[in-house]
Amino acid sequence: MGRKAHLLFCTAAVWVAAAAAPAFAQEETPEALPADTAAEAGDDGAIVVTARRREERLADVPTAASVIDITALNDRGGATGSGELLADQPSVRFNNLSSSITSEISIRASSTARATNGDPSVGLYRNGAYIAGGPVGGRNFTRLDMLDIGRVEVLRGTQGALYGRNAVGGAINIISAEPVFDLGGWASARYGFENNSLQLQGAVNVPLGDGIAMRISGDLVEQDKGFFYNPDNDVYFDQQKGHGLRGQIRLKRGPVDAVIMAETQRLTTPAIHYQIFIPAGTPGFPGGYIQDRFRYPWSTAPRASQDVDGLQAIVRVDLGGADLTSTTSFRKRHSEYDLDNDAVSPAELARARAAGEIGALTPLDPSGASYVVDTTDNFSQDIHVSGSADRLTWLVGAEMLLLDSDFSVTTTRTPTLANPSPGNIAPARLHFESYAAYGSLGFDLTDSLNITGELRYTRDSRSITARLYDLGTGLPTGGAARVIDDSINADNLSYNATLSYKLTPDILAYAKVGSSYRAGGFNTRLSDPRAPSPVQVLFGNENSTSYEAGFKGSPVRRGYFAIAGYYTELEDLIAQVDDGCALTNAACPVAAVAYLTNAGDAKSWGIEAEYSQGFDLGEGNGRLAISGSRQGGKVKSGRYDGLDLAQVPDWLASANLNLRLPVTNDVALTSNVLVSGQWGGKQELTATSVDLDDYVLVNLRVGVEVGNLSISAFANNLFDKVYFVAQAPTINRYSQPRVVGVEGRISF
Repeated sequence: MGRKAHLLFCTAAVWVAAAAAPAFAQEETPEALPADTAAEAGDDGAIVVTARRREERLADVPTAASVIDITALNDRGGATGSGELLADQPSVRFNNLSSSITSEISIRASSTARATNGDPSVGLYRNGAYIAGGPVGGRNFTRLDMLDIGRVEVLRGTQGALYGRNAVGGAINIISAEPVFDLGGWASARYGFENNSLQLQGAVNVPLGDGIAMRISGDLVEQDKGFFYNPDNDVYFDQQKGHGLRGQIRLKRGPVDAVIMAETQRLTTPAIHYQIFIPAGTPGFPGGYIQDRFRYPWSTAPRASQDVDGLQAIVRVDLGGADLTSTTSFRKRHSEYDLDNDAVSPAELARARAAGEIGALTPLDPSGASYVVDTTDNFSQDIHVSGSADRLTWLVGAEMLLLDSDFSVTTTRTPTLANPSPGNIAPARLHFESYAAYGSLGFDLTDSLNITGELRYTRDSRSITARLYDLGTGLPTGGAARVIDDSINADNLSYNATLSYKLTPDILAYAKVGSSYRAGGFNTRLSDPRAPSPVQVLFGNENSTSYEAGFKGSPVRRGYFAIAGYYTELEDLIAQVDDGCALTNAACPVAAVAYLTNAGDAKSWGIEAEYSQGFDLGEGNGRLAISGSRQGGKVKSGRYDGLDLAQVPDWLASANLNLRLPVTNDVALTSNVLVSGQWGGKQELTATSVDLDDYVLVNLRVGVEVGNLSISAFANNLFDKVYFVAQAPTINRYSQPRVVGVEGRISF
């Protein structure tokens, strides 16, 4: 951490020092319109966003973009995970794999990298800094990212020109609440009855002097029970315990506005869990072996943890006619999880054999387990300058990303006379360097017609060193196939061209074409030597070209709509497959290893729409937001030709209704209902894939506000819908049942 953290603070110090420079002394620029102000008025289009790396009204950005503002998020109970955060976004799907460490986000039919060490197909950002990457935990936001949110910008569709790597499906930027120059804050306490979950969160904002302020935010969770139980070790797979803490200092002097942030998280997070489901008559399982949906007899105690340490410096400088923004970020993420490879304990295996469920000679090893550890350091620097003159708007920028990851998988087994080894450990070290220059140029051809071009050049370099060692002897094992020293160097030129037209002062039409890429890499978790389709170490870049047209605007008071259609061509699609092992495969009776491969060319398409409307309700008010999308995609070449893209629901939809009714001057009744669902689609990229499970979820919240204090009762998953979040030939993973609870919140 030393060299990169030192560089971060040196960079911040240089920019902050500029605050004293008299050459820059100018009038203070006005604050941007905050998201919650627009939300309270019911006008989403008036929200100021930085979707194109400069401040613009959402209604004026010619791309499919949404904003999750803090007021609307608090109305529905906040979010501590990506699934809750993104539940009402069109074309956005959270691929829930039961643990936040292995789960990920998909947008517009973009492919997923489930249970592998590949990068996501969506750019993940915190305060404008790229935070994804690394073998474990880098395809999803952390709980810490959800703490004290200011707003969330969701950009759908190819964003490669301005956001670079992996923004094939889009980009999501979580923007934390920054210090302000008034005393204030908030605190909340929430308790869930079914899982004994206690959550405490809060933030305090303190002005320290003229143009100086501090903000401290904290999160504490204690959940010692859950729904998925491991009786052999008396532990719940979905328990949580830990804390997060963030501190920020803001200095605003003349033309310079600087924020320095430090944050940390120590968290035991829900572990990977699944049910073994093998019907009777399956070879090796004459009576069938089906575990209870919520009790899994693992001999290996389930465990997952994720620790995060971050430093960030954001400096904004008004140069007079142009605005400069520098974002320097360092993030260390340490993730671990333990997995029972056979998902049975010795006692359970003996019982199942005696009952005729599992054959006497079926080769299962109850001591088989995997222990996965990853430490990823991510350092990034972005600097860009934007401005406008007459009919011209422009932006130029540069970015650097340095990523180092130490990753290992320890696999244990029962020693035998034929093979006395107790298992092996496979350590790997990944190094990634990426440098980019980008820019945009827009020109108003008329007062209503604009043309904008964006361009980005990226140079990537990746390298890996991986080995396999015997746990008993400590000596190298596995032969030449387990000695990996490889590297990839790649260049990419991404572009975006947009034509937009103001049909009326309140409605914008646009059409665009753009390209992006998803970085190739290495599969470091290699197969059992008996695997029918062994893991391939190397996979290359995925490139995409996308076409989009849409309309957006605010045709009625307090209303906002957006509709868009798109078509995307993908070259060398990066897809997740597995090595063919399974508990029912006599040749390789262990859990399958998933890996990434280039599966050929593909296409995806879709249409999406959203509408929000604020309204009066007697003396009170309300807000309704609805969204829906239809998407699909197929592989067009190679051995997967003709197959539907995996993990792409045919339909996604949501509706969110919030009501507030004053009773007296200081008392009001509140309610919120969020309905979300998915229908159709395939689980895997195979001809025999099962369908994705259809579901509709309803979250309900009712409460009362007394001054600045609110007390609410909530029921998440009100109708207790339990559905498959993932299915494999011998494995089922289930969603969380209903949780009922209470929450108190106070602001000051």
